[in-house]
Amino acid sequence: MSALLWEIGCEEIPSRMLPEAVAQLKATVSEVLGQSGLWDETTRVEWCHGTPRRLAIAVAGLRERQPDRAEERRGPPVERAFDAQGMPTPAAEGFARVCGVKVAELERLDTPKGSYLACTLRTPGVEARVMLADLLAGILTRFAWPKSMRWGSGQMRFVRPVRWMVALLDGEVIPVATVDGLVAADATRGHRFMAPGPFVARNAGEYLAALERGRVMLSLEARKQTIRTGVERLAEQAGGRAIPDEGLLTENAGLTEWPVPMLGRFDPRYLEIPPEVLTTSMKYHQKYFPVHGLDGKLLPHFVAVANLEVADPSVLVKGYERVLRARLEDAAFYWREDRGTPLPERLSALRTVVFQAKLGTLHKKAMRMATLAGHLAERFALADAQVGLASKAAMLAKCDLVTGMVGEFPELQGIMGGYYALHAGENPDVAQAIRDHYRPQGPSDALPETLLGRIVSMADKLDTLTGCFAIGLAPTGTRDPFGLRRAALGVIRMVLDGEGLRLPLLETVRIAHEAYAPGVLEQDAGSVGAAVLDFFYGRLKVYLRQSFDHDSIDAVQALGKDDLRDVVDRVRALAEFKRSDSFVSLVAANKRIVNILAKAPLEDRQAEVEQGALTHPAEQGLWAELTRCAGQATSLVEVRDYGAALAILATLRESIDRFFDELLVMDPDTATRRNRLALLRMIRESFGQVADVSRLELPA
Repeated sequence: MSALLWEIGCEEIPSRMLPEAVAQLKATVSEVLGQSGLWDETTRVEWCHGTPRRLAIAVAGLRERQPDRAEERRGPPVERAFDAQGMPTPAAEGFARVCGVKVAELERLDTPKGSYLACTLRTPGVEARVMLADLLAGILTRFAWPKSMRWGSGQMRFVRPVRWMVALLDGEVIPVATVDGLVAADATRGHRFMAPGPFVARNAGEYLAALERGRVMLSLEARKQTIRTGVERLAEQAGGRAIPDEGLLTENAGLTEWPVPMLGRFDPRYLEIPPEVLTTSMKYHQKYFPVHGLDGKLLPHFVAVANLEVADPSVLVKGYERVLRARLEDAAFYWREDRGTPLPERLSALRTVVFQAKLGTLHKKAMRMATLAGHLAERFALADAQVGLASKAAMLAKCDLVTGMVGEFPELQGIMGGYYALHAGENPDVAQAIRDHYRPQGPSDALPETLLGRIVSMADKLDTLTGCFAIGLAPTGTRDPFGLRRAALGVIRMVLDGEGLRLPLLETVRIAHEAYAPGVLEQDAGSVGAAVLDFFYGRLKVYLRQSFDHDSIDAVQALGKDDLRDVVDRVRALAEFKRSDSFVSLVAANKRIVNILAKAPLEDRQAEVEQGALTHPAEQGLWAELTRCAGQATSLVEVRDYGAALAILATLRESIDRFFDELLVMDPDTATRRNRLALLRMIRESFGQVADVSRLELPA
């Protein structure tokens, strides 16, 4: 068994791409070596790591060579391979020539279909060190980067220029070469500044020791832990604590090979600025960790992560403080200047900002949002005063987009609107709704804190969804430039999150459609509503995939229901129905009923049951059970108790089974046939009060 060490050394890999690159290296090496025949049942990836300047992997237990291969080839039938005198025919000679042997060396293979000439070709396995040079070079070209580049006069593409490679098999160099002529060696490089090297290594153990001497911490997780420990220690030293932020930890670990956390401070006067501005400057722009006091308020300190050790850390800290000071000075300026113009007075400035070329300006969007928010507030039975607040919050929600602060810090849109609304004397509920109306911006993002905030958020998202669908901008494939999938999922989460909201989508889309000026939208409200509803069902499947089966959602979608909470109530009832003993029989019966009714003439399907014409006990019994159950089920559906309604209908099982066992539905007698079809239609309509159960999948 052999051990492989491979390192790809390059210029700095963007931190956001590093974790995926490490995972991709491990998966691709495992796949390629597995297909090569060098992978044994004892083979394993010992480790796979990456830093900004390198990707490295160690594989143990590789075969030293491929197994020999034996390929059996079948030639012509013996009866055609030799003539009457027993001499080889051209067919036999041609087959022998292809196999590279003489006719006399061919074997005979007896099969149930007769005897054939055959030849076993044996191919000796190739040594691992011979194969790996090409295999690893191929892997190098297979990396899928979000963005890649070429450098110099070469043709090779990689995320950043490749500067060196280490490739060793049992201590011997594998001559892996790039298309630009770079050839692997046995010397790695250390930290760019503290210990650049080179460092010679003959195996994975020596390689790890060399990197330690070269001041490189190879493991991303080890770097994260070093940063986490250092940040917590320094925050405590400053009299506070650091709030955990896995994303920021991973980003800093992806930016450093030898992370060294350092404590810095800024002028306390900047604490007068909203804390979100300060944390945005620190976290998103400078990659610093904010420090909070034990009361949760920001302290005038931060922790930065250097990528090297220096004799006098204060030199680096002063640099970090100077860069942050410039950012905070800009923020202080905008905070002072923006408050000079009250938020409502900025509404007219939205006339100059285009929301979408066909859909008009942000000012027009604000007016539509106000209309739709008022409608939603009335739909949710809010008091008149709250309806007015909802409309006002929606109208002002986008005004902070024309402030200097949001222009400099786009991440603060909505948040600054809330602050500026309070400064202008607006109702605190309006300010909070403005602050929250972009939420949720992803599946893990928090929902708006108040019902007013949810209303404004829904108005914003549904206006965008309606407008984009009406001008042909529905998402296609992976393209979704307006975030419509995220918007629909956000509406679903807000409706289903326990507030008891019932949102009729078709009516809401119609109101949103009417809010657009005549001639702006290309499709009518009906077709847009149907498309948006279908889109929401698709997002609902994604949202509920952990809890419910897709076929249950399809069964409700077939009814065209557009109240999302009602849809989920029905889906939940179907999930319970699937666990009942009658499920398989009743679903199979409903599928059979659908097929029978589809093939029956229209006039037969439209007939009503004539009780006096029911002569057979099986159809009389079914009629009696149907009239008993259907009314009860209808009453339960009216109060949205779908589980109980299905439980009542499940008692029809024996009557339905007997009906199909003992009767021919398509009886030659017209009156009998129509009566029986009418009974089937009643069954379908009774179940159809809850869902189209014929669309449910039966267990295999």
